[in-house]
Amino acid sequence: MKNRFERLLNPQSIAVFGGEWAGSVVRQSRKLGFTGEIWPVHPSHSKVEGHACFASVEDLPAAPDASFVGVNNESTIEIVKSLAEAGAGGAICFASGYSESASRDTDAESRQARLIEAAGNMPMIGPNCYGLINFLDNVALWPDQHGGKTVGQGVAIITQSSNIAINLTMQQRGLPLAYVVTVGNQAQTTHAELALAVIEDKRVTALGLHIEGFSDIRAFEALAARAKQLGKRIVVLKTGITPISRAALLSHTRSLSGNDAAASAFLGRLNMKRVHGLGEFVETLKVLNSQRPVGGYRLLSMSCSGGEAAMISDVAQSVGLTFPPLGTEQKAALENVLGDQLRLSNPLDYHTTIWEDSNAMQSMVRSMLQSQPVPGSDTVSANDQFESIADIALLVLDFPRSDRCSLDAWRAAVDDYIAATRDWQGFTAVLATLPENMPESIAEELIAADVVPLAGIRDGLLALYNAAWLDLAAQTESSPPVWLADKRTITAQAAVLSLLEGQGKGTSVDKLSARRASQQAWGLVRAAKPDPQAPRLLDESTAKRWLNRFGVQVPVSTRLSFADVRSSLRFSKALNKASPIFNYPVVAKGLGLVHKSEANAIELSIGNRRDLERAITRINCEGGCLIEEQVQGGVAELLVSVVYDPVHGLLMTLGAGGINTEILKDTQHCLIPATRDELDRRLQRLRCAPLLQGFRGQPIVDRECLLDALDSLQQAALQLGERLVELEVNPLICTAHGCIAADALLAVRDS
Repeated sequence: MKNRFERLLNPQSIAVFGGEWAGSVVRQSRKLGFTGEIWPVHPSHSKVEGHACFASVEDLPAAPDASFVGVNNESTIEIVKSLAEAGAGGAICFASGYSESASRDTDAESRQARLIEAAGNMPMIGPNCYGLINFLDNVALWPDQHGGKTVGQGVAIITQSSNIAINLTMQQRGLPLAYVVTVGNQAQTTHAELALAVIEDKRVTALGLHIEGFSDIRAFEALAARAKQLGKRIVVLKTGITPISRAALLSHTRSLSGNDAAASAFLGRLNMKRVHGLGEFVETLKVLNSQRPVGGYRLLSMSCSGGEAAMISDVAQSVGLTFPPLGTEQKAALENVLGDQLRLSNPLDYHTTIWEDSNAMQSMVRSMLQSQPVPGSDTVSANDQFESIADIALLVLDFPRSDRCSLDAWRAAVDDYIAATRDWQGFTAVLATLPENMPESIAEELIAADVVPLAGIRDGLLALYNAAWLDLAAQTESSPPVWLADKRTITAQAAVLSLLEGQGKGTSVDKLSARRASQQAWGLVRAAKPDPQAPRLLDESTAKRWLNRFGVQVPVSTRLSFADVRSSLRFSKALNKASPIFNYPVVAKGLGLVHKSEANAIELSIGNRRDLERAITRINCEGGCLIEEQVQGGVAELLVSVVYDPVHGLLMTLGAGGINTEILKDTQHCLIPATRDELDRRLQRLRCAPLLQGFRGQPIVDRECLLDALDSLQQAALQLGERLVELEVNPLICTAHGCIAADALLAVRDS
């Protein structure tokens, strides 16, 4: 591992600064088995935990590879500066009182700036963090208890929460930990930088990240690219979903968690699997630690209880796993072992009557898996023997309490399962439905036998699904970098906005829109200069003209001003002029309203001029009126929206559209720019996807035309960039031959 963090992550010498906290680091280092030099530094103490003290950095025998700085925040700055000047390998900054406390400490931001300057090019982790533990090389730059032990290989976990890090070291589920690193408020060194450093270690099998907010989008993109090159999978526990939790994050590490849907879309784009709880996090890492691909979602489950089989079936299918039905050969082989009195199905209830018969247990498992010895020929793949059967073999087994019961029969069942699956090339696991019913000693024995122990039915089955998702995602084409705002983008947006409302070249973007000027003329709004930072809603007619410039198909239409509607003479002349433009039936809409149905601002299926005149008198046209041809031949209605998120860029949402949007809540999200393949995958994941594919004899939507429309909407959004507040087309009416934006909303900021 050759990188700037090498000395800090695997030091040969450690300096500790401070009192009780520094003493704890010394104790934890020796307890874990660190054999290098430990140099306590304290101006008045002679010894710390039996080690002779040095008065200052200048008095040390050499520049330390790693340092734990456990003093107050101002003294930390001085020590870090001295370490950097001495050529130290890196420092852990334990103290708080930096940018994470800026809301209540006016000096916090400047204090952090001085700390960063003091560190210079020397790697620094924190401040406001516990530090790191390297269980591979017995390094504990850690001022508290932990529950880990030395391992030969394992997963790396990097978290923004020191307490969560402590809790994860205390897990008793058999997860081997290679590194545990806390990053605090990432003053100098980011989450992604440390992740890039640890995955270079060949002994690290997988990476787990607990993230409160993304500090550097580009660094995470680089991490994803390198992890893919190394074949190392990443699971992420991302917090900051609710407004309450986001407020807590701002007070804790000052992370901006951003739009949660955008965060999920970003992680998915990077082929990192997001999880939603510590149990799922640990179980998924256990599956990834095996380094065996899961490859798919097809599951063969074996248990000795009908109740367990039913429970496994319900939960597994709810998380996305599937149960291939048993084939003729499987059933025949199982009947030879179990008799003809049992109902043979997948999941299988094999009953405990065969537990005392090792040959019968192994035959049952081999019959279920159709497992044969690995082919000896180089031209025959071992995968051929099970390719059409399943991806995962699962034995469901809850172990009894070791303090009150005997485990002998359960151990024998596990031994038989291990022996029977040795020649099967799929993924094998043993699952206890309750986490406490998978003893840590058993879990470690299973891992040694290359079988994954899973603790808890839902977390365990989710872990299998997550690993399969990661395997399949790794086979997809990498996405381009997400769009992020920069100065060039802002300059381009200013030019684009000046054209939004038909303004001439060089006209200020602050000029009032035609709609607003009309409303002011009639006294409907106050004639006050709008706030340039406040969102400004453009009317539907303007939004559609904007989208059409990028290739989005819109209905043939004409626009009437509020003055046209109020004056019968102007109204008649306007209709006479517009009539040759469109064909009936038409739709009449009031402009300037978001929810037209609730505001009595829309009438559909208007078949002639007389009905059109009547309709316009009935609907709300205070902002003007839009008359457009009604789209015919619709097969499906979609919602497509793009919003600007300050952390992640531009987020596109695809979903069921029209009146079903709020009822069905059927949506998929992606960051843009997105490739056509990625957009197509999002469409396939919608519950309404069958409507696009000719559901119940309906025409099939022109897929290429739909992808063209989505790509055009992306381009329109990218032109606006960070000035975009929201762009929405709902519905985008999909037909067998085209996709038309039947309604559109566009909100922008003028600066």
